[in-house]
Formats: sequence, structure tokens, C-alpha cells
Amino acid sequence: MQKLVSAAALALAASMAAPATAASFFEGFDGTGGAGGAWETANWHNGDIFGCGFAYSEVWRTGWGALQLNVNGSTRKCGEVRTWQSFTYGKFVTRMQPGTIAGGNSSFFLYTGQAGTSSHFEIDIEFINSGRTLHTNVWTAGRQNYQQFSVGTGWRTIGFEWRPTFVRWFHVNDAGQEQEIRRVQTSISAPMRLMLNHWVGNNSAGAVGFLGRYNGGGGPAYYDWVRVSD
Repeated sequence: MQKLVSAAALALAASMAAPATAASFFEGFDGTGGAGGAWETANWHNGDIFGCGFAYSEVWRTGWGALQLNVNGSTRKCGEVRTWQSFTYGKFVTRMQPGTIAGGNSSFFLYTGQAGTSSHFEIDIEFINSGRTLHTNVWTAGRQNYQQFSVGTGWRTIGFEWRPTFVRWFHVNDAGQEQEIRRVQTSISAPMRLMLNHWVGNNSAGAVGFLGRYNGGGGPAYYDWVRVSD
């Protein structure tokens, strides 16, 4: 009996740890409180080039159906969440309003591994330059391949599709049609967690080169919903 219980426990643990291959995941961020049970809320500091530490206090549901990730200019605290679940392949889409802080970054991305090493894989949507530049990037074994685009501020529906041989980024228009932004031939199979964050740089050379100069202040980025599908 003990062996059967142990085997069942191991099978359950394995199923919980297994990555979802384009699972049907949806989060509408309705209600109030924190991000919710599907998400781990960051409560740490990432180091250089980050000019704020992630904290529970800067993550909440608005009550009108969105997640607010905040940058608090007084306390230098900011917001980040990531799914407990890992994913392998699929379409990852969000409706969001990036922040407009100079020297800030509002992101929607997949991540795994340790930055700067061969274990690092990442697929990025990042809004920088006061929300006026879309930074798309794919990191494969610690090496990046990025391209930037000028965009307007405000609400948008945007996402990326990750397949065994490529990644592509796209906008979704008001009619629900995908408009491709960029496509990269690449091969990534490592399971990754989905992450949202909103932060500012520390004005180091690396931060200014990527984000621009942070001149103080704070403000929100909003995420209306997040969807993962086939």
C-alpha cells in the first residue's frame, strides 16, 4: 500500500511539474486583491540594470478588470508577476496599456534559466522610451536577437507565437485579425514561465543605453487580460 501511495504521489508531482504544451490558459484579472493564484508575485531585487525592487505592494487588481503593475517613485518599488505554470509552444497574447515613464519598461515575456549563461532562453515584448518603442527580442542559449519599432502609446492587443522552428510577433486589430510585426527562425524547446513586469532603470550605462534616462516619478502599466492557446 505504501508503495502504491508513493507511486501515486510521484505521478501527481510529475504531472504538476510537466510543462503545458500550448495549454488553454486565460486570466481576466477580475475582482480585487493581488494577481491571483495562477501567479507568483515577485518580492526581490534583480540587481543591475534595475532601478527599483519588485514588491507585493505594487501589484493589484484594479476592481474594473485589469492588473495594475506600479512603479512607486518615492519608495523605488515596482511590480512583477509570473505564472507558476511553464509552457512549451503556443500563442501568447495580452491586452495591455504600457507605462509612459521615461527610463521605464513594461513587459510581456517568457523566460527560463540564468541570464548570461547557456541556460537562458527568453521571448520578449517590451515597451521602452516612455512607451513609444516596442522592443522585440528572442534569447537563445544566452544570445539575443532583437528588433525595435516606433509605436504610439495607449491600449493595444499584442502577442507572439512560439513554435519549434520560429517565433513571430503580432498586433491584433479591432476586427480580431493578426498583423505580423516580425518573424525569426529559431529553435527553442526549453519550457518557460510567462512573466509581466513594469520597472525603471538605475541610470547605469547599460540602463541608459537600453531604456533611456530615468528622471524620477512613477505610474502604472495595465494588463486587461492574458491568453495562451494553440
